[in-house]
Amino acid sequence: MSLSFLDVKRADKNYEYFYGDLYSLMFKAGSMVAETVETQYGKGRRILVACGSGNNGGDGFVAARILSASNDVTVLAVSGKEGMKTEESRKAAREYKGKIITAKEVARAASSAEIIVDALLGVGIVGEPREPYSSLIKAINSSGKNLVSVDIPSGLGSRTRVKPNITVTFTGVKQGMTKGNSGNIVEAGIGIPEKAFTHNGPGEFAYYRLPGKDSHKGMNGSVALVAGWTFYGSAIIASMGAIRAGSDLVRIYSRHENRVILSSYSPDIIVRDAENREILEEIRNSDAILIGPGLGKSQPMDETLRAIKGFKGTIVLDAEGLDFVSKVRKACPETGMILTPHRGEFQRISGKEPDERNAAEFAKKLNCSVILKGVVDTVTDGKKARYTEGGNPRMSMGGTGDLLAGIASAISTRVEDPFNAACLASFINKRVGDMCFRQKSYWYTIEDMIGAIPDVMKMSEGTAILV
Repeated sequence: MSLSFLDVKRADKNYEYFYGDLYSLMFKAGSMVAETVETQYGKGRRILVACGSGNNGGDGFVAARILSASNDVTVLAVSGKEGMKTEESRKAAREYKGKIITAKEVARAASSAEIIVDALLGVGIVGEPREPYSSLIKAINSSGKNLVSVDIPSGLGSRTRVKPNITVTFTGVKQGMTKGNSGNIVEAGIGIPEKAFTHNGPGEFAYYRLPGKDSHKGMNGSVALVAGWTFYGSAIIASMGAIRAGSDLVRIYSRHENRVILSSYSPDIIVRDAENREILEEIRNSDAILIGPGLGKSQPMDETLRAIKGFKGTIVLDAEGLDFVSKVRKACPETGMILTPHRGEFQRISGKEPDERNAAEFAKKLNCSVILKGVVDTVTDGKKARYTEGGNPRMSMGGTGDLLAGIASAISTRVEDPFNAACLASFINKRVGDMCFRQKSYWYTIEDMIGAIPDVMKMSEGTAILV
């Protein structure tokens, strides 16, 4: 299994959500490094452990503490014990009671060491290492000593990188690692349960791009809804879900006579006349299109299909919009597509039983991602599947599916892969329902769920991608 930085971040965050204590993983990682060092080089050695300020450095501090029992160990702490960035790495630093030096002393320490453990930089570093890391990496490489990297060689992928004899990597080999750039690769399991990988949680925010400081209107997602032709409430629920999930601009394209009703609900919603061909052409300027909530059976789709022909953003299909899935795929062969059927709707559009196998086959056939809603949501793109637990009996009320579709359309503008967007949307929807249930039991409303979306979106902080 080859993992990207975002995959690792996702698994760590989901582990914390499902199981709690991340320090147990750090302790296991450091223990495996210490075990590998002593297995390869024996005990009674002079060892320098170079620790950065992040969790990679925390792994190094744990390894240093364990190695100190049978070796002469010195820790080079780039930021000192007090400069560690995370709660877990600060705990690891506090528990190490041995010798500590600063970066200024690296040359002397490296010359007297027999083994150097590289715990400077982890998988989250982008670009060239900055000072003092770049100088430390050069000093470590020029030492001529046995080098052991923790999880990934510091600076891998850049011009300035550690060139180890051994890399002890956790969970799986990271993307870009080879024997040529990482030495002998030792895969060490640290006890992350499969659920952290197979089930959706706040770790899905690892793929979400937060708005940049220089953002202006429209840069952070525009969503068009072809909705509300028959049941205008569904269109309002979906559009408010998209707004609360962070879209800059949300437009509803609906029949002429419903415009006044739709536009009177919230000033956040822009309502357009879908029966005006020139206005309908605007839909192609959106980042995502949601088709279905409140359409009913009478909505003519010919003009909409013509208007979206060749669209390359993401299209979300829900409710009656699901009936047009084949026509939408034909009109937009390059679009990413997310379907949000409940069990009955899936059976209607596929003609098959609503189970994981059939959902995967349907997703593969139409090159789309399917959120098969249920007590446990199944999200599949035909190649892989993930599951979302949670939810409660009150989520059987009308509107929760419309809300999911609106959330999915907004999330798809901030997450590159439609499958990852679908997983995150599924988690947000169920998490919102559970938050409301804890607060109001069986008596919360769809408006309560809409209002709670920002509280779940705040879980992105510290996990999402900063742009």
